[in-house]
Amino acid sequence: MSETIYDAFSEFSKKFARFKKSGESLPKRKSEDDFLQDKINAGEAARKQAVSKSYRIYRDPFGELGKTSERARAIYDDEQALLRAYNLFKAVTKASGGKSDKETFVSSFTIESPLARKSAYTFGGNFIYLVCHLMFEEGVSDFVPVLNEEGASYRLSFVPAASFRFEQKDADVIRIVRETFY
Repeated sequence: MSETIYDAFSEFSKKFARFKKSGESLPKRKSEDDFLQDKINAGEAARKQAVSKSYRIYRDPFGELGKTSERARAIYDDEQALLRAYNLFKAVTKASGGKSDKETFVSSFTIESPLARKSAYTFGGNFIYLVCHLMFEEGVSDFVPVLNEEGASYRLSFVPAASFRFEQKDADVIRIVRETFY
């Protein structure tokens, strides 16, 4: 019987020595926090990819969608419409500032724009991509375009950038666009 115990101990020692030499450890079990963090990271990566893909289209609509694409033409026209609205806004505010006094001044004006009638911008969440295009591609940093709901319709206006705070989801889009493209 002593041989059997000795043999068993010897066999165990050999296995233990191989285990120590292998340098491998038991796989670490993932905690619930690790799973949640992985899920958050995957969600953030997917969000970055989706934002990058969408903005790439707004950055170069004809290059991404093709020279004959109707959607590319529509996006390009929308970008130009927003730039024209901004230039009109700047012209009116400049003219008002130089010609007004305490008693005679422009108190308000409205800019009509087809952008305020497009559901992709009023409900679809794509207006932020036009804003990014205006900010990054056109270099507009003094005012931010916004679509304000007025009853059953929307109105385009411009707010001083210094006092404007984007909603978190829009701020995230701007951050991703800035990190990815600029």
